[in-house]
Amino acid sequence: MVNEKDGSHMVLVQSGAPHVSVLNLPRGIIRPEKPVSRSRKFPAFYMDRLEITVAQYKNFKGKYDEKPFTGGKDCPDCPAMGIDWFNAHGYCLWAGKRLPTEAQWVTAAGGDADNPWPWGKEFSPDRANLWGDDEDGFLAVAPVGSYPKGASAHGVMDTVGNVWEWVSDPFYTSGKPSKKAPLRIVKGGGWTSDKREARIAFRNIVDPKIKNPTIGFRCVKTLTWEK
Repeated sequence: MVNEKDGSHMVLVQSGAPHVSVLNLPRGIIRPEKPVSRSRKFPAFYMDRLEITVAQYKNFKGKYDEKPFTGGKDCPDCPAMGIDWFNAHGYCLWAGKRLPTEAQWVTAAGGDADNPWPWGKEFSPDRANLWGDDEDGFLAVAPVGSYPKGASAHGVMDTVGNVWEWVSDPFYTSGKPSKKAPLRIVKGGGWTSDKREARIAFRNIVDPKIKNPTIGFRCVKTLTWEK
């Protein structure tokens, strides 16, 4: 489907039972091979096939400028970069969507196979834009959709590499909700990440106000109301 507000092509992700990390694990923990949390099914949803682009984001924030991240060059097809959690959340709401939960992101990136990579069990450097691999073809950010061979079984592209992606889940350092503002989770690694950081299971815990050049986002749209 095409989202009317921002023109994003969205793919249908059928309900699944992903094995996701237990909430509030320390930063960078990769879940064990045996799941440490109960699998659960949730309603099918649509996810943006590609990361939200510079051109799309400028329709939301007209003064946004990608050139500090692209060597001074215009790159409308690059992912929107340096976006904090609040603006990513705001964009998705503006577009009639929302940020994915971590479980939705994991399902869209890996399906029900529980592989470390969207394409399977073996790492392939030509399927994602990561640090230190001459085979990926880019020294910095790449236009969205540059790695079609890295798509997931659901057809979602660029979940690994290029830019980290915000999810909606909060992260409390105390292990439980508190009055202190929560940290947030980004997934998938960016162009400066190594292949370990880009595994589907890896979670990076960051300040939601951070505007890192390697952080972007995509959105989801649910078919039914979720509590």
